[in-house]
Amino acid sequence: MRSKIRLRKILAFLPRGLIVLRKTLLVLVLFAPMAVITLHLHKRSREQTRAHAPLTVIESYLKATYARDYHAAYRHLSRADQRVRDEKSYVEGQLGFTGFTARLAGTLASFMDLKLTEESSGGPGTKIKVEYSVPAPEDVSSLVWEWSTEKLNSLSTAEQTLLLDALAARNRAGNLTTIQGHETFELIREGNAWKIFQDWAGGTKVKVHTILAGRSDVEIKFLQNEIITSGEEPFQVNLAIKNRGNQPVVIAMRHVIEPFQAADYLEMIQCGLERAVVVEPGTQKEFSMAYLLDPTARKNFQDLALTYAFEAKQ
Repeated sequence: MRSKIRLRKILAFLPRGLIVLRKTLLVLVLFAPMAVITLHLHKRSREQTRAHAPLTVIESYLKATYARDYHAAYRHLSRADQRVRDEKSYVEGQLGFTGFTARLAGTLASFMDLKLTEESSGGPGTKIKVEYSVPAPEDVSSLVWEWSTEKLNSLSTAEQTLLLDALAARNRAGNLTTIQGHETFELIREGNAWKIFQDWAGGTKVKVHTILAGRSDVEIKFLQNEIITSGEEPFQVNLAIKNRGNQPVVIAMRHVIEPFQAADYLEMIQCGLERAVVVEPGTQKEFSMAYLLDPTARKNFQDLALTYAFEAKQ
């Protein structure tokens, strides 16, 4: 009781400014932790907003598809598209990477540069056009054993580290050849997140097949067995040819479109196998064919098939 009386007497003789200062300090002591928590939550909210921003979603999707991490890519697609094609069929229809090969491709994908070139918003969605540059897989083929998954996935931890460090050093020095690309994406908001809308329900399915008779030492795989295109943007058919034999193999290709009437609507704008190519023994090469489908094709054809017939000679 005496201490309380003594404190009141002391405060009575203190200048008013010091009393105000004491009260201010008391308020700061009591409420500073709450301010820190509020600031942390506000910062976290900003980070979450950035993480769900359309451009960030596009960048994550492009990096995932480049690295052939199709599980990650699928998570960025809209629910409307996912109802057309489930994750299992989507992933199994692509030639994805596994093990250290997937980690290596992901490292190269992290070197991607992306910039927004055009944006138009309307209603609940937005349409964004981007340009990007990413390391050319062919440029590092000699360093990564022609992208042989068997060889890459068998490397020791020390060998993996050396390879990743070598790629990082080349990137810092600007010694990686890059490829340029541009794409237009439509995104819609689902809850607090932005999702890429591919309009698979309104697209044309293109299934790809291959024919190679009489050769067991040559393996041909498509990176995608089924492609859905709206006809507004070119689409690519990507394949890998592997020579398991002991001699170089000369590969020639021709392709057939079914139904044949669809040939009038489909234009090949790039062919990586326009001429015969040589695949050295124990190596793998990847090739791309780019097509543009007339947007009116959907009225006549809901499904197309591209069959690639290969001829291999020693």
